[in-house]
Amino acid sequence: MVLGANGYLGSHMAHYLENSGWRVRDCDVQDKSARGASDYSPLDILQAGDLKEIDWNVDCVFMFAGITGTFSGFDHYERFVALNELGLLNVLHGIRQSSQRPRIVYPSSRLVYRGADLPLREDDPKEAKTIYAVNKNACEGILEAYRNSFAIPYTVYRICVPYGNDLGGDYSYGTIGSFFRQARQAGTIRLFGDGSLRRTFTHVEDICGQIIGSCCHERSANQVYNIGGEEFSLKEIAMRIAIKYHAELVLADWPDKDLRIESGHTVFAAGKIQGAFHLGLRRSFAEWLARI
Repeated sequence: MVLGANGYLGSHMAHYLENSGWRVRDCDVQDKSARGASDYSPLDILQAGDLKEIDWNVDCVFMFAGITGTFSGFDHYERFVALNELGLLNVLHGIRQSSQRPRIVYPSSRLVYRGADLPLREDDPKEAKTIYAVNKNACEGILEAYRNSFAIPYTVYRICVPYGNDLGGDYSYGTIGSFFRQARQAGTIRLFGDGSLRRTFTHVEDICGQIIGSCCHERSANQVYNIGGEEFSLKEIAMRIAIKYHAELVLADWPDKDLRIESGHTVFAAGKIQGAFHLGLRRSFAEWLARI
């Protein structure tokens, strides 16, 4: 079962699960499946009563419902807390009241970490500079609490910067999607600071591949993993896109509100998942960009 199956990560997750031979049940709040799934159910995770009627007899529940955002979380904190925390609690409560104990597969974020110059390991210090980061930290704790009290297993995957789109629509999502839009529409890409901040960038196929390749193994039960990828600075990525679209790269001073919530370098050490499951990357940023 994929909750949030009409979203960017959720729709790709459902797509790649099917391609890997899984039977997939798509669920989201909209009336219809965005990807035309044959097994689709409208479901509002904020309606706790509706979750009592769900058949939880599935191997895994991919909890990809929720909303993302940086500064917007401060302006819409009630919605962020409701969809990101209360929604997960409603799902877990529904499962708790059933006789089933499916694995919860949960996507977390680089934003739970305190930035560091060295690659971040799963047990490195945490920090929360946005409401969204608070939500993700809280949800990781909620999953552990329900495992401890009600034996509901989980696996958490922390994702740094996803990119790519294999289901149509725009080229990408988030940071890289923003760079593309600026280059195509304005002819310039604006970066704050000197662009030296480094991230782990992972194509959405490789995100889903690492999750699918590990989420049902016994050894991944109740574990947290960093998703592996390629390391680049924001300036390196922006320059490659700017060159492709003959756009200009402009460096600008940090606005105070953005600087206050910037986490610094967030590059992932992915040795834990790679060592346990030997999951390599199928896509590279250079190959992907060249094909666009």
